[in-house]
Amino acid sequence: MKSRTGIATLLLAALTGCGGGGSSSFDDNGSNEHPFVIWVGNSSRDQVVDANNHVFAFYADTGCLYNFQTGRENTSFCLTSAGDTALYGGFPIRIANVRSSTGACVAALIDPATARFIDIELDASAREVVFVTQFNADFCPA
Repeated sequence: MKSRTGIATLLLAALTGCGGGGSSSFDDNGSNEHPFVIWVGNSSRDQVVDANNHVFAFYADTGCLYNFQTGRENTSFCLTSAGDTALYGGFPIRIANVRSSTGACVAALIDPATARFIDIELDASAREVVFVTQFNADFCPA
C-alpha cells in the first residue's frame, strides 16, 4: 500500500506544471436540470479538483461548495459575484481550467495570489481545511 505522501505526490504530478495566465467561466443555465455549475472548457463539466484530485462542485443555486468526500454542502465556502472565485473564511480561491496529465482541461482550485494549487483536507471534525501547495498550475488557454 502506498503512503499518503506517495499518493499525494503522484496525483499532484498529474495536475502540476508551470504556467501563466488563463481564465475560466461557468454556465449557470438557470434550470433545475443540473444542480451544479458547469465550467466552460472543463472536460469534467461540473467537477472541480484540488491538488490531490479530491472532487468538488459548486451548487448552481447557492454557489456553495459540495464535497464529494463528505456528501455535504459547505455554506461558508461559496462563489463570489465574479463567478470564477470562491471565498472560504475570507480566503479567495480561483476556479480555473488547468491541464491534466492527459492534456485535458479540468477545473481546479487555485490560489489567485500565487497561481499555485489549493489542497483541501478534512480536519478531525470533517471540516474543509485549505492549504496552498508549492505546485504551480499549467493553465489551459482561454
